[in-house]
Amino acid sequence: MQIKDVLLNEEKKAVKTFLNHFNLVYEDDIDLTLVLWEEDTLVATVSAAKNIVKCVAIHENFQGKGLLNHLMSTLIKRLNQRGHTHLFLYTQPEHVALFEMLGFKKIVESMNLSFMEMGGNIETALNELREAHELTKRPKGAVIINANPLTNGHLHLIREAKKHHDHLLVFVVSEDRSFFPFDARFKIIEESLQDVEGITILPTKDYLVSYATFPKYFLKHESTIKKEHALIDVLVFKQYYMKIFNITDRYVGDEPYSPMTNTYNKTMKQYLNGDLHIIERKSIEDTPISASTVRKLLKHQSVDAVSKYVPKATMRFLQSPQGEAIIEEIRHREKRH
Repeated sequence: MQIKDVLLNEEKKAVKTFLNHFNLVYEDDIDLTLVLWEEDTLVATVSAAKNIVKCVAIHENFQGKGLLNHLMSTLIKRLNQRGHTHLFLYTQPEHVALFEMLGFKKIVESMNLSFMEMGGNIETALNELREAHELTKRPKGAVIINANPLTNGHLHLIREAKKHHDHLLVFVVSEDRSFFPFDARFKIIEESLQDVEGITILPTKDYLVSYATFPKYFLKHESTIKKEHALIDVLVFKQYYMKIFNITDRYVGDEPYSPMTNTYNKTMKQYLNGDLHIIERKSIEDTPISASTVRKLLKHQSVDAVSKYVPKATMRFLQSPQGEAIIEEIRHREKRH
């Protein structure tokens, strides 16, 4: 048997049909798929979306023959060649042992999912981040934002949280799945908070991922997907970020128009209890300020239309050549915030 790349549409169709037998769904963000054929029978497949391994399946008649090891070893090598040396994997808890034998390490586990990594270590990464910023052991508050882009609503949340702490950590989602790239988002936040004492701005690293990259291929119901995404995220935050950075309180903004954010907040409240604080969003003319509102205005109106919703640093970026290019992108395609 020879490992082959899936390139043609009819090949992808065969993989989708094969995955259906395992109640798995081939996801749209997949950019690499490998398959094993024996004559006319597809016997195994594995895929990846950037550095996230997905859609692993082996024909029941060929299980226990070492095919998983062979296929995964090839995929890992290919991903390494693409520059993806830190890999992630979501799998069902009953399959954890199989992937541990391949070198993956479990980060957290819920009833339905296990989140695993290879080529990195969450405790090492976060401890190095803490030491690099010379953070002390004193208690801290925390806010985690994507800021796609940064709005006055984000700044309101941060300022409200800072009232309760001598030291507040502002984590910026590192994952580049947004219209505004991480480097730009981080710089805008730094500029907007440079005069506020007692705030440290940090990247989340690779561990708090967006809903866009969260796997849905073996969770059939949208409500279950949302709850599992929120649960995995909050377990990672509670077990690692709170412990390593000595975070006592996390602050989030409410979202009256987003069922997904409400699900996320409810899940966090369940697991963080009194350590989670939901701050009412800042509004203008009874409209809560949000990044999605800003992007909608950018899509349909001129850049001046967002000036009352965003800080000066965001406006300066929007008026730059890079910002103008992003506005054009927003106007030509839809993408989740």
